[in-house]
Amino acid sequence: MENKRKHITVFEHQAIKLNQEIDGVKFDSNKLKALQNYYGENGVPYFSLIHNGIRFNEYVGVIQVGDTVIEVLPKADNAFAGAFEKKLWRDILIDMLFAVGIFDIHAPSSSALKLKTNSILDLYFELFLKEVEYLLHSGLVKQYHKKEGNVTALKGSLKFGRHIQQNLTHQERFYVCHSTFDVEHKLHFINYKTIRLLKQLNTNAAIQCRIGSLLLNFPEVSDIKVFESTFDRIVYNKKTLIYKKSIDIARLLLLHYHPDVSRGKDHVLALMFDMNYLWEQFVYVSLRKHKESSTTITGQTSKLF
Repeated sequence: MENKRKHITVFEHQAIKLNQEIDGVKFDSNKLKALQNYYGENGVPYFSLIHNGIRFNEYVGVIQVGDTVIEVLPKADNAFAGAFEKKLWRDILIDMLFAVGIFDIHAPSSSALKLKTNSILDLYFELFLKEVEYLLHSGLVKQYHKKEGNVTALKGSLKFGRHIQQNLTHQERFYVCHSTFDVEHKLHFINYKTIRLLKQLNTNAAIQCRIGSLLLNFPEVSDIKVFESTFDRIVYNKKTLIYKKSIDIARLLLLHYHPDVSRGKDHVLALMFDMNYLWEQFVYVSLRKHKESSTTITGQTSKLF
């Protein structure tokens, strides 16, 4: 598979205008319209709309529009920023994200992951794949859940009304509600949905085979609609705690995905971080790491008025 991804790298507070070419990629009307639709009436904090273009705010990270990835790096003296400077600031940003614990994974070497990636989006995808591969290798957790439907042996409780309605001419069947112990539960619904999303979004040939392998080996479970409340209601126990890291990444990917319902081509996925908050956290973590044992360091407390 050929890597067809187009890549644009910009910095905080930088503007992109219609038909402007950056890194050999033209910012055409389709990309602008997709981002305008994503901005919507209520707006998003990541960028502002300007005449025939957009201007990025104090957020860093990555936005994928269709097959184009727009990477936003920390602001610098970028008037003459070339490929070397962009790679330098990309590595600095990734190191900051690792330092504050956003990328906390089961992989034996996070630095090896970083060396293989060309963008933060690739890194996110690879981290999720690594986590799910780890879960498959460890053995998927089964849980009890209620199941209702027709079976050929009477078990659980008979739903008499539905049984009469559906099985009047099928006396060999019983409509029952019973408990079953299998992999059909919410954690697997979420991970399977995320694997399918990666299959749809990914344009990086290096991880395409791994996505296909996961789709073959991961049990095909029900598709569900996910909301913020879906993740808020998840309760982990001793057995399911190993799912937390993959679910955290899935939460970011699924909740920040904006499908293009009109054209079906220019989907938008935004994984962005407030640079001011990220810098505060990085300084706090760095100071705590190197502090003397007799010193106490606490983070800044904020209050909204």
